[in-house]
Amino acid sequence: MKIFRKTRQKFIIDKKITNYILYAIGEVFLVMTGILLALYVSNWNDVRMQRNELTGILKTIALDLERDTLVGSGLIKFYTENEKISLKIINKEISFENYKDCPSCTSLVSIYKPFNIQTKGYDLVKNFSNQNNQKNDTLVTNITQFYTSLSELIKDSNKFIKDEVFSNINSFKEHSWFIDWTQGNYSKEMIIYFTESEDYRKRVASHNLLAAKNHLLFITIYNNGAKAILKKINERFKNEL
Repeated sequence: MKIFRKTRQKFIIDKKITNYILYAIGEVFLVMTGILLALYVSNWNDVRMQRNELTGILKTIALDLERDTLVGSGLIKFYTENEKISLKIINKEISFENYKDCPSCTSLVSIYKPFNIQTKGYDLVKNFSNQNNQKNDTLVTNITQFYTSLSELIKDSNKFIKDEVFSNINSFKEHSWFIDWTQGNYSKEMIIYFTESEDYRKRVASHNLLAAKNHLLFITIYNNGAKAILKKINERFKNEL
């Protein structure tokens, strides 16, 4: 600044007004260039920090989805098998004579396995989106839409099955064979109930409706969607290398 001031004073003393004006314009231009450059560097740094933060969030989401798909695959296998056995009861293929061929038939409506998805990464990306403008990031949009459309459906489905299972167990308490059932022992009355009663057949049909037609469907959709999101996240990481 001392150099600039001395130069301006020299032009004034020498009465070189034109040179002074040109110099002043150049000085203003230089100052403005410095300000714009500083703003550019600041914005670039902000963008870089946001990108690094988003990369960390995507890594968390990837870990969540990998865990969910692993658990989901196990549940898909469980509920698929559960449906096959349920249809045997619904279609009256199990009788007093062959009940031993279906050891799990007596527990079809009293066991449930919830699908509790991991949402740590989803919570992070929601906060990130609220604090930063990410409207043009299709990956962030896809992730948000994916969780928004399925998380509540799966949560509700977990509750429906849980409530029904507890209702079924409470109803079993009214039967004389309840204690035998809890201990895995068979009595004639119990076998007749599980193989011939319309009450149990209806309970199995109801449970199958919730478990196979809804819960299994939601888990399958989630698993397929999670794999697609994982693929896009990995492609993002690959392109950033």
